[in-house]
Amino acid sequence: MPIAYCLSFNIVNQVNGSQDVANETATIQQMTKPTSESNENSEEINTKIEREIKPEETFYDNNIINEALQNSRSAIANKIQEYIETKRSLAGAYTPLYDLLSDYPFRSGKMLRPTICISIARAVGGMGQSALTTAAALELYHNAFLIHDDIEDGSNARRGKETLHQIIGISRAINVGDATNVLAMGLLLENLSIIGVTKTLNLIHEIEFMARQSVEGQAMELDWIASNATHLTEQDYFRMCTKKTCWYTFISPCRMGLIVGHPSYSKDDLVEPLANLTRFGMTLGIAFQIQDDLLNLQGQMEFYGKEIGGDIYEGKRTLMLNHVIANSSEAARILEILTIPREEKNSEQIAFIFQQMQRCGSIEYGWKVAQDMTHQAVEIFDSLDFLQAESPLQPIEEWNSSVHDRRFLKELINYVIYRNK
Repeated sequence: MPIAYCLSFNIVNQVNGSQDVANETATIQQMTKPTSESNENSEEINTKIEREIKPEETFYDNNIINEALQNSRSAIANKIQEYIETKRSLAGAYTPLYDLLSDYPFRSGKMLRPTICISIARAVGGMGQSALTTAAALELYHNAFLIHDDIEDGSNARRGKETLHQIIGISRAINVGDATNVLAMGLLLENLSIIGVTKTLNLIHEIEFMARQSVEGQAMELDWIASNATHLTEQDYFRMCTKKTCWYTFISPCRMGLIVGHPSYSKDDLVEPLANLTRFGMTLGIAFQIQDDLLNLQGQMEFYGKEIGGDIYEGKRTLMLNHVIANSSEAARILEILTIPREEKNSEQIAFIFQQMQRCGSIEYGWKVAQDMTHQAVEIFDSLDFLQAESPLQPIEEWNSSVHDRRFLKELINYVIYRNK
């Protein structure tokens, strides 16, 4: 029978240095979902998913995506390196710490968050250099979250290398994560001389809300693992995902880019665009997280850069794991395996759960939900008439790429689910 799901959340509008929580509810419903009455066997399902995901060049303009991400990577790396060197050179600074601060930010990350921020800023009339400091701060916050998440999850690999706590130990890695957060706040304060007091305060409010949502979402996920949670619904997953992933990966970069680049400081001018970007970022963020979870199940290590199957080892309640627990006749055995500490699980146990996902259509189900979310993101994106179609480089703009605008954001939608890393 078709599976239906529904998600509700409060849209938070933060402008002019205040937090106004609008009691506006966005409801996402999709009634057409993969049916459990499929005649495809598990091998055919897996082959179908692999065939649909691999040919990424068919579904988005790789040139636009690569140019935007590579340009961001260069600009953000230079900005962060310059800022780290500034702090390292201060009298009395403990310089070995700054060597460690240069680790995660200079591994080959995607740079999605800063690129989204800069693209939104330019798409509403701002200049690239005006958004660079904010974008670099977002990337530092992201890396701080990664360092702490890797410790909490017991992860072994990040961006194709050992996780930081595996290299230097848990205590020192926690301190590096804390220091990275401090650096990010310092960068945000640099905005006072770039975009003024009002917009800087607005950004700080955005960051505070983003960080709070992220730690709440992380707490939900960790509690589910600790309690070996069962009977979790799609609504539960979407709520956790919105808090943990959507805000800091898509919603906040969109909203902060708008605040930086928009010519107006008026709350009345920003409330509706912020709300629309929140809806867009939420749907795209859920699709992104589902695809990330799918890659963790069946991606290729050389592209994905993280441990394949790590989510099952950790017992993370992904959409696919929740689905197989709800639909497998072996649910009791799955739950028994999930209670085993990560370091005591073996590859045969992980393979058993993955095979049950294949038999129950859990992987196909996750893929279809991700597709449905991107279709909804397209509909929302098409309504964002405040984003200019193209944003040519302005004569006084200190930026290297004009594709940081609506064009990148449009290609991003399909990139989210057809990427292989």
